[in-house]
Amino acid sequence: MPRERKGSIVTKDGKLYARVRFKDENGKARDIWKKADSRTDARKIIRQILREIEALTPKQLDAANMTFAELASHYLEYYLQPAVYVGDKKVSGVRSLVTARTVVKPLVAHFGSHRLKSITYGQIRSYKQMRLQTPTRQGGQRSIASINRELGQLRRMFRIAVREQWMPRNPFSEGDALISLNDENQRTRILSFDEEARLLAAIDKYPQRTHIKGMVLIALDCALRRGEIFTLRWSDIDFESRTITLRAFNCKTARSRVVAMTSRVYLWLLRWRENMAGENIQVFNVKVTIKTAWTKICCEAGIDDFHFHDCRATCITRMLRAGLSVPEVSRISGHSTLTAFYRYARVNEETQFRAASALDAYLAQSAATQATSTELIH
Repeated sequence: MPRERKGSIVTKDGKLYARVRFKDENGKARDIWKKADSRTDARKIIRQILREIEALTPKQLDAANMTFAELASHYLEYYLQPAVYVGDKKVSGVRSLVTARTVVKPLVAHFGSHRLKSITYGQIRSYKQMRLQTPTRQGGQRSIASINRELGQLRRMFRIAVREQWMPRNPFSEGDALISLNDENQRTRILSFDEEARLLAAIDKYPQRTHIKGMVLIALDCALRRGEIFTLRWSDIDFESRTITLRAFNCKTARSRVVAMTSRVYLWLLRWRENMAGENIQVFNVKVTIKTAWTKICCEAGIDDFHFHDCRATCITRMLRAGLSVPEVSRISGHSTLTAFYRYARVNEETQFRAASALDAYLAQSAATQATSTELIH
């Protein structure tokens, strides 16, 4: 006959606690402590714990004292692992592993010692405000986009905890949305043709920058992402059909696509292939970022506030201006949703004046048509 579960009132360090020791259905020893205000309150807590024990599963009992740091450790061990592919499809793991692990660090620093069940919606909202007021390593203003990434990771961790029965509910669902993409600063920067000429001229100054010119041309004319360009292989280039094949495991959306080359991209790749020493598998063989070189090139070209990724947005904007439809361009750029696509279809002063000019022409044509109709009536 199993031993009857009872509790006890314990005084420790001058404080009163309700304590219940027992073995669960798996034979695991449990020891639950809860602070009490008085002996009467302690007896009430003991009765409550005993009722909960009857209803809770071993997983839920494990979570009674589980901290956020323990959840983070589980998350890092079982979820933030290198991506695993079957063919061209990612079946598990994370593509940007270093970035994902970096995002978890400030979450653990803030919530690490908190018990999972004690974390509230209000505490998450306070964390968001605190991060907004915390400067970056360079002393600049932390962007809403970076905080959204942290909150997105936190929300996913809580979803896992709820699924594992370590939390009764996700605190994110207890109030208004804490993650808003609309609040992020949307970049509007695109490259003008004059700036493009200056940028390419700055690159051509030094032979060691030749590979960067190819990257820029492919980004400007084919709308490839930086990661897609870095991982490009010669086997992905079909000179006969003048196309570039992006393999699924190198694409952000994990979907392969084929992009046609413009004449200048085709000719550049052809010359690059002929002049390369050896038989490198990768087209550019870049092992580090080009961030430092890019900053110098833009400075020499007199171009301000232009990121390499803006080349992709410039290409998308140019294709739309050339008359291609949204479905056609999004298929080329590899966007899976219109929301993501429209962040790259950028509007600047030139676009605004083009819109005004188009409207002027439309109004003039309408007025002429109306005048003609009136003359015919009379």
